[in-house]
Amino acid sequence: MSLHLQRRARAIDALDAAGIDFLVAGRQDHINYFTGAHQLWTAGARPFGPVCTLNVATDEIFLLSTWDEGVPDDIDLDHLHGITWSGAIIYQRLAATPGIAEANRVGIDAWSPGMAGLLSAVAPKAEIVPADDILAQARRIKLPSEVDAIRASCAVAAAGVTAAVAHPGTDAQRLAAGVEAMALAGSSTPAAEPRVEGPVVDFSCIRWHYEGGLGRTANGDPELTAGLIAACVPGAAAEDLRRAAPDGQWLVRGCGMGYEPPVINTRYGKGEVLEADTVLSVGASIGADHRRDIVLVTETTPEILSLETA
Repeated sequence: MSLHLQRRARAIDALDAAGIDFLVAGRQDHINYFTGAHQLWTAGARPFGPVCTLNVATDEIFLLSTWDEGVPDDIDLDHLHGITWSGAIIYQRLAATPGIAEANRVGIDAWSPGMAGLLSAVAPKAEIVPADDILAQARRIKLPSEVDAIRASCAVAAAGVTAAVAHPGTDAQRLAAGVEAMALAGSSTPAAEPRVEGPVVDFSCIRWHYEGGLGRTANGDPELTAGLIAACVPGAAAEDLRRAAPDGQWLVRGCGMGYEPPVINTRYGKGEVLEADTVLSVGASIGADHRRDIVLVTETTPEILSLETA
């Protein structure tokens, strides 16, 4: 089964367990997760627009896409619709979704009063509820193929870091060399602003929807985050990570289709407990010494996915 179909099945199970009949999604990461589509130009239509509708019972998807390039074959062509700035047309499209008028519960991400009002009009019998936490929990545990995709993205980011560290020019020239190396390795789409500041280099990228990253200080302490990474085991709570963290700034947060929960540092993360098969960005900085890796939580020893290239 294709990866996006595995992800969709997981999302549908979570939505069904919450009693949600339809999901109306506007966040691109959620849409990527259960459609697998590589959409073209959706500026102005996210995150507050109804970009994608999922019928939980029938597995039908209606998707904003100007054409079928990058759209998997399991999404019917007549279920695609182009960009519009007309609220009336958006309403008509939603209202024409088979079954939505009879829905009992409709989930929505990127909640806004406008979207809630629109959905109340097209699904008058339904309770409109936020679905962000449901989807985040479904996405939290990574499938093996997702881990492979993150590992491949990490290799792209590592190529950028290696090129930037090796370049003898200015910070701007080193930044350009790193971005070029990432593009040649498979992606020029950044997941966050690349950082090249003297000896400190940190790159991240999105490749086939998944984030990879790597951060280093040239000749920095290789053990800077060793204790923090070692503490990333199933059952570890925020306090366990705080005890293992080095003095200075540090952050442990979810890594998947970009920045994901959990988010744990000296202030945030109360109540969070790590689970096996989650992927984390683990970073720390003390002065000019910086180190960040992407780490898979396993039942045994945490696995570092972001390894430097030669």
